[in-house]
Amino acid sequence: MMNHDARNISRTDTALLAYESGEILESVRAIQRRSEAIHKATYLGNLKHQKVRIQFNTGADVYQVHTTIWLHYNNHIYLKGNIKVPVERILGIHF
Repeated sequence: MMNHDARNISRTDTALLAYESGEILESVRAIQRRSEAIHKATYLGNLKHQKVRIQFNTGADVYQVHTTIWLHYNNHIYLKGNIKVPVERILGIHF
């Protein structure tokens, strides 16, 4: 799912956001696709330092950040600088 109204945000500004709790995706299949994309993006981030566009919904707004994913752990993805985003708020990852 790609939201063209997503606001671009820097990786460092992502750390300043507050996230509502709760799953943003509506279907089991969409959640599975997101999980697969996170796995692929994490692999490419660590192996090739490849950046991806991550779109997420904080509850207040929809944002996108262009960065690498270094780690997927404990229901969060981690970006450079130990910045984390809750997986349940991620709308999509675009390569």
